[in-house]
Amino acid sequence: MKKVWKINKKAPEKFLEKFPEFSKLTLQLLWDRKLTTQKVIDEFFSPDYEQDLHNPFLLKDVKKTIKRIEKASKNNEKVAIFADYDADGICGGIILYEILAVYGIKPEVYIPDRNTEGYGLNLKAVEQIAQQGIKLILTVDCGITDVEEVKLANKLRIDVIIIDHHQVLKNLPKAYAIINPKQKKCKYPFKELSGAGVAFKLLQAVRIIQGFPVSWEKWLLDLVAISTVTDSMKLLGENRTLVKYGLIVLSQTKRLGLNVLMEKARIIGKPTTHMVGFMLGPRINAASRIDHGTVAFRLLLTKDKSEAEELAQKLENRNQERQRQMERIMNEARKKAKNNCRNKIVFEGDETWTSGIVGLVAQRLRDEFWKPAFVCQISKNHAVCSARGGIAGFNIIDALNNCKNLLEEYGGHPFAAAFRVDIGNLEKVKNALEKFAERKLKKEDMVEFLDINAEIDIDDLNWKTFDEIAKFEPFGEKNSMPLFLLKDLKIIGMRNVGSKENHLKLLLEKETGDSVKKINAIGFNLVDSCDKIELGDKINIVFEMLSNEWNGTKELQLKIIDFKKV
Repeated sequence: MKKVWKINKKAPEKFLEKFPEFSKLTLQLLWDRKLTTQKVIDEFFSPDYEQDLHNPFLLKDVKKTIKRIEKASKNNEKVAIFADYDADGICGGIILYEILAVYGIKPEVYIPDRNTEGYGLNLKAVEQIAQQGIKLILTVDCGITDVEEVKLANKLRIDVIIIDHHQVLKNLPKAYAIINPKQKKCKYPFKELSGAGVAFKLLQAVRIIQGFPVSWEKWLLDLVAISTVTDSMKLLGENRTLVKYGLIVLSQTKRLGLNVLMEKARIIGKPTTHMVGFMLGPRINAASRIDHGTVAFRLLLTKDKSEAEELAQKLENRNQERQRQMERIMNEARKKAKNNCRNKIVFEGDETWTSGIVGLVAQRLRDEFWKPAFVCQISKNHAVCSARGGIAGFNIIDALNNCKNLLEEYGGHPFAAAFRVDIGNLEKVKNALEKFAERKLKKEDMVEFLDINAEIDIDDLNWKTFDEIAKFEPFGEKNSMPLFLLKDLKIIGMRNVGSKENHLKLLLEKETGDSVKKINAIGFNLVDSCDKIELGDKINIVFEMLSNEWNGTKELQLKIIDFKKV
């Protein structure tokens, strides 16, 4: 689909005059992020771990949770951690494991099978946990929508503490305690923590009560960084502080498993959010997508070098299998979606698609068609579906609320969610979602806009500009890598690169004054556009500015996001 280019409005002169110590480019990027006061700008550029993190005791039920853990320790009760199967849940589970260790508790760990059990608590799991004599369950990154499951646990005389960050629905489970900043009457000021981030705030409270040094909690920030980035949480406010320090911890992590996994992923030097999001995170998530989440949990917990090597290699193999399955399912889903292109949503399913992959496919379909995408694994009795939104005017949770009487369970965020439905209701759900989209989405909503921070000239492509942009790291959700527009570039070199020759490598030039400047550029997965351009053509490009290091040399390179022939 063609994208509409939209250059952001220039920052007003009053704002530029207010902060003369910054360049116009830096101020434009701050304005675009709505960072307009001295306090928030200082916090953004110089996150202070001691000052910028909020008081963990502001979270509702934190003290109640700690007292219940203390009681479990005193009475030698059996405790279980019920962690979601993705990287956020796995990291949160490790944090809870460390908390319980403080109280001398070695918990049972239950991670549901993504492909057979689906998301969140389930009745069978609760019964199985009860049979082990468990008296306390702590969930992490799940549980906030599991009303019936908590009801069963209560009936079996098991206390449930829910530690979650997902959207709170109207009916809350009657749990012993709920720690979720999104729930009503929770005074915690920052609502965008990851699941592991919420678990970390509980750990902070434990650290304060126990009088441990701050360094004890800081060594767990590598897990918080991984969870926050892989779960696409906003990298502003408290999350920015947690991730910035977390990446430092990750670069010197004491976790054998993480070190070995980073070696497998070829992460060298200081890790970035890009490395975590596209190299490390997918390998952790591959455990549950292809195998079982316990593989990743054991890897992050192990202190045995040989076990770390074995488990990391297993994840590497699973990730390669995930990539193969992803390519197959994506090709099949794309063909189906093209046959239904007039609809305002993409809604596809198949018996051969695995639930561990459908979320990734939904994300790709959303990006390709720029419509809310719903992709389902269909079995004899049920369909397990993943949804991806992010389209203006369409809130996935609102859409699912609209047909909740047809769903067995659902949960997530306004931009990403999952649900389970009886096969007899699948078509009804599809129709309900299409009707919801018809009401909510206008034609102009279904065109992808590229928000360009500024138009610049080729003279601005230098290391000084690059260093200015680097100050905005770590990049991520709501703090994405800046996009720039450069016009009237002549193509003087063009070739396909990559193992599948699906990337477009260009050498571009532009006359500036009495000289001609040249710059290298690469467009990932843009090779299909090759038939539209040829040597000698002039193009306008929207791009990110990168540093390309190869064989000891370092050069500026442009990552083309989109281009148009002049």
